Amino acid sequence: MIILGDIASPNAASSAELKNVFLQHAATFNNQAVVCNFEGLICDDIVSNTTTPVLYNHSSVMDVFKYANVKAVGLANNHTLDLPEYFGNTINSFSEQKIAYTGAGNSTKNAAKPAIFFDGDTEIVLFNFCWDFLLYHQKNPTSNVFVAEINMPQLLQDIGILKGAKPAAKIIVYLHWSFDLEILPFPMFRQMAKAMIDAGANAVIGTHSHCVQGGEKYKDGYIVYSLGNFFLPHNAFANGKLTFPDFSRLQMAWEWDPVSNQSVCHWFQYKNDDGRNWLEMLESSPFESSPLLKKHSPYAKADDKTYLAYFRLNRRKKFLVPVYQNYHDVYKNSFYTGLLKSRGRLARFLAKHNFRKWQS
Repeated sequence: MIILGDIASPNAASSAELKNVFLQHAATFNNQAVVCNFEGLICDDIVSNTTTPVLYNHSSVMDVFKYANVKAVGLANNHTLDLPEYFGNTINSFSEQKIAYTGAGNSTKNAAKPAIFFDGDTEIVLFNFCWDFLLYHQKNPTSNVFVAEINMPQLLQDIGILKGAKPAAKIIVYLHWSFDLEILPFPMFRQMAKAMIDAGANAVIGTHSHCVQGGEKYKDGYIVYSLGNFFLPHNAFANGKLTFPDFSRLQMAWEWDPVSNQSVCHWFQYKNDDGRNWLEMLESSPFESSPLLKKHSPYAKADDKTYLAYFRLNRRKKFLVPVYQNYHDVYKNSFYTGLLKSRGRLARFLAKHNFRKWQS
């Protein structure tokens, strides 16, 4: 199976380009079950002239998903609440294509319910949650659509219960977390990912940062802190103003064999020119010996104290961004999140009035 990062295809032309990605790289994707982060609900009304980043997918993307053997999608992301009125039609489309979904629903219970699918004869259980900070400019729920938020005590308990009830099943925790365009995971997120593996998860995979953050093997489990985007065309949203810096063009597709527990990193470079979008394959290499993964994960195997010092020195985003260290520090983290929400609202105001880029 292969897990991808964010997908947002705003029109039929971009869906054709996305399908061409799977066609051009058939040697990588053929016969693989695919999972992705669905970055925005299905909407065929043109909303690209909004002055803020409203992300969505055109219905034509469903034909691409059928061709690409997409088995499950994650909806626990901030853009699910951009157009909540399209939630019902979106999940109906998934049902018609027999695509499992997780991370959003019409109640907190339904939103937190994992997706279950099979990769060959192996049962896969996919949990999908969003870091609560990322919903700072939206109400959760909106229009009776709930996005599942990370609740560590509950999540660890649910993983443990599931592992006991289905010992043969493989558990993947697929998280929308981190900070936009931050190249390193918060120290707290490393701690959380390892706790999930300890609880019984086989892999913890992250999205949202729109750039690669590296990963590491922990015990017998895999952690990828952020895959980066997969297919999120530049200049297609927010009236053409939503674009990303060059370093975010690198992205990973994470392949995993749940039977052998072997993993491969497929590395792509996003390209765009004259309104066209495509992905160029850079290399494929085993997870534990991937040169690009090592380059983006110099912290692998570092203890918490060493990594904290490394993060403070090498993180990209420092201005008014606190350092989350320990997920057990509930009150401190809540205070930090309040600060980040204020920072985020200021950044959105400045971007909306063209004083800064939407992604910078």
